[in-house]
Amino acid sequence: MKKSLLLMVLTIAFGLHSTAENILTGRAANEAVKGAEKVSFKDFSSIPIHIRFYESKRIAFSGWQAWMGEKFFSEKPGVDFELIGEESDKLGMTHYRYKQTFNGYTLTFGTWLVHVLDGKVVSMNGKLFDNIPNLSPALSEEQALQNALNKINAEQYKWEIEGEEALLRMEENDPSATYYPQGKLQIVNPDVSLAVVDLHLAWKFNVYAQTPLSRREIYVDAISGTVVHENNLIHHADSTGTANTGYSGTQTIITDYTGSQFRLRESGRGNGIEAFSMNNGTNYGAATDIFDNDNNWTSTSVDIFGTDAYWGTEMTYDYFFNNFGRNSIDGNGFTLRSYVNYGVNYANAFWDGQRMTYGDGPGGNAPFTALDIAGHEVTHGLTSNTSNLEYQGESGALNESFSDIFGASVEFEALGFGNGDWLMGEDLGFIIRNMADPNSQGDPDTYLGDNWASTAPGAFDNGGVHINSGVQNFWYYLLVVGATGTNDNGDDYSVNGIGLQDAGAIAYRNNVVKLTQLDGYAQAREFSIESAIELFGICSPQVINTANAWHAVGVGERFPDGVVADYSSNSVSGCVLPHTVQFSNFSYNGANYFWDFGDGGTSTAFEPSHTYTAAGSYDVSLIVTSPCGADTIVQLSYIEVGPGAPCEFTIGSNGSTTETECTGVLFDNGGLVEDYSNSSNSTFIIAPPNTGSITLEFVSFDVQNGGSNCN
Repeated sequence: MKKSLLLMVLTIAFGLHSTAENILTGRAANEAVKGAEKVSFKDFSSIPIHIRFYESKRIAFSGWQAWMGEKFFSEKPGVDFELIGEESDKLGMTHYRYKQTFNGYTLTFGTWLVHVLDGKVVSMNGKLFDNIPNLSPALSEEQALQNALNKINAEQYKWEIEGEEALLRMEENDPSATYYPQGKLQIVNPDVSLAVVDLHLAWKFNVYAQTPLSRREIYVDAISGTVVHENNLIHHADSTGTANTGYSGTQTIITDYTGSQFRLRESGRGNGIEAFSMNNGTNYGAATDIFDNDNNWTSTSVDIFGTDAYWGTEMTYDYFFNNFGRNSIDGNGFTLRSYVNYGVNYANAFWDGQRMTYGDGPGGNAPFTALDIAGHEVTHGLTSNTSNLEYQGESGALNESFSDIFGASVEFEALGFGNGDWLMGEDLGFIIRNMADPNSQGDPDTYLGDNWASTAPGAFDNGGVHINSGVQNFWYYLLVVGATGTNDNGDDYSVNGIGLQDAGAIAYRNNVVKLTQLDGYAQAREFSIESAIELFGICSPQVINTANAWHAVGVGERFPDGVVADYSSNSVSGCVLPHTVQFSNFSYNGANYFWDFGDGGTSTAFEPSHTYTAAGSYDVSLIVTSPCGADTIVQLSYIEVGPGAPCEFTIGSNGSTTETECTGVLFDNGGLVEDYSNSSNSTFIIAPPNTGSITLEFVSFDVQNGGSNCN
């Protein structure tokens, strides 16, 4: 009888466990998807939301679509993928962002990221739908648009104002550009939480209303004509208050010269940074340049705050360029335009999908142009060009939080860490959000804890996007500076801060190349840990504290201490020498591997093969080490080879069968060896005499699942 000694048993770790999500690691992951180190599922689809391969099992980038088709879409020939974005990073990886399509229609929330290194797929993640109905439109584009406009019921739209149309054509450098909505047929799921999957073919319109102000993506069911989904494109600071303050003091800015005056425009950063005054109107087409005669901007009028928005945009551009090599929000030099003095007493700032806009505040005395607010709004533009987190529920809270995170980071970098703070909007004379203490402003610091807002469709604040952002805000604060305490779940936590630069790098990578449109807090945790591993290495302080900071805010467990060693092989016995065994490694938190095959042979490969040339029974051990620690697994008498050892053979060994295709009764030389008529395996072991040979024959066998060659 074989005996084995397992010094540590692999357990599922690093996961946010719930009925809606299952994260498999090690052996379980490999069984779910062959070659995978980690596989995550959510219950809206049978397709994993995250697949990370062992290094030795990575598939070629050129074959990933065929691999996905074979694994998941063999019965859905209409599924395809459309490339919509590509990012390269300092680690040498390229990240490809795709939209899922079906019969030529884009699935609005079907997004898939493929992460590639040296031509091999390291991991893939996103959300893909498996049960997609065949749908055809019954409603014309014109009918659908009228239904969308009836829903919005605005007094005036942007395309009805010639000045706005002219400005758009100038900004887009396209003489045919227009705000008039153009319909696109897409497949959309109305419930962004994906608790209910009910896919609709819908006409999608981008509708920009002048009065009252709104910009929304409206989805009109192409069969019934009802509005089934809306996405708010106006992303803003969402607060009111009063104040009289100056903001950032004297700063150096770059301007251009018209020949008679200086103005707030420059061309040195990307394709330009520009600032304009709305002159307390709401028509962008009527906006004017902001001028100064001697480039010494000392005006005391409210226009001076245009320099705050302008300088804040410069500092935000510099932050992303200097730290991550990013050329503006789209990576290609997108022109960053700020519009100040918007409306009368307008107490807000927003990103509308094309530009940043800032009101003068209540009484016109507290313009929303402070440095952290400028960084916040520009980051909304970054997010819209990368993860594109839907502005509702948990994904919307993450969208808002990333803007707070980088708004604060820009402030710390531009002013110096000792001069910045964790308060949003404090320069205006009031506090919008407090990242270091979200509860003080009525926001949660724990997932589903005190002050958590409803994320249901139609709930206040687009499902709490400005409120629930406090959870990731507090995570970032803890990751930067560290703290100990007890959260709303009663869990004690201790986080060692890793500093602004490393924390910012993890958050940036997560937003830009990891997260997809409908991701929530579970995925934010999972992919920030993965980002930290890629940037700083397994078991690094950055990885440990990324996980522990998430635990502190109620998302997932503490970082699992230690290393887990685990392996299996494709064969444990053979009666013919030499006999080659391929080992599969399911270890966790490992970096270095030492194998002892029991016959004097050793290896440091991740998944070695080894050839036994002498008969015997061999113990096999694996020692795994990393900065996390070390672990050893020893399996006694794991490999038995040579005459007298059990013989392994495979039915249909030409590869034409699968493991459930052959059953029957096995005989040797006419005598019954064993009845396998109820077996679901295709590999069997017999114990022959020490000498001589036997003839194996299957009789009375059945062929299942269309197989053949049971011989």
